[in-house]
Amino acid sequence: MSSSVIMPLIVFFGLALPILFLLWRVFVVGGELRRDAAYGRAALDIARRVDVSLAELGELIDELRRRKANPEASVASLRAAAEALRDYAREAGQVDNHTLRAAGTPTFASEIERAQRAVDLIEHGRTLMLDPREDGHAEGETAVKRGYLNLLHAREAVKTRAGEIADAASGHVATVPRPRCRNG
Repeated sequence: MSSSVIMPLIVFFGLALPILFLLWRVFVVGGELRRDAAYGRAALDIARRVDVSLAELGELIDELRRRKANPEASVASLRAAAEALRDYAREAGQVDNHTLRAAGTPTFASEIERAQRAVDLIEHGRTLMLDPREDGHAEGETAVKRGYLNLLHAREAVKTRAGEIADAASGHVATVPRPRCRNG
């Protein structure tokens, strides 16, 4: 081969390799960003569904704890909510497997499991409220009230953790509002 053919081939390959490497990196990094964004959207979607479920359940439990609803009437709703939360926790576990979190930060699935435990406590209290003994009824009301408060806190924790995951996926710094200090 003559040098008039070899020299353009060397220049062509010399320019083609960096361009191909650059394109490969763009596709790899772009794919990672799309995947991270998909997990962020999934976390927000799960949090939205959890929020809707817990808001509806919260209204029912509020009626129960204020003695406006019969404890026997809420059993189906509590069981449905517990089952839905188990499904959401499984989905959240998938998101957790693909997201990074700071040390000491609870997982997304553990926040949903926290809501599950609150529903279990409410179910326990509801069962005690059906007990004909006076101390069982009072103990049941206490468990329902405690479970209701735990449910409210878990609902907020799920929203906060989903926001952190979505912020991390989009490259933003997650900010969590701090509680205000009372003076005096």
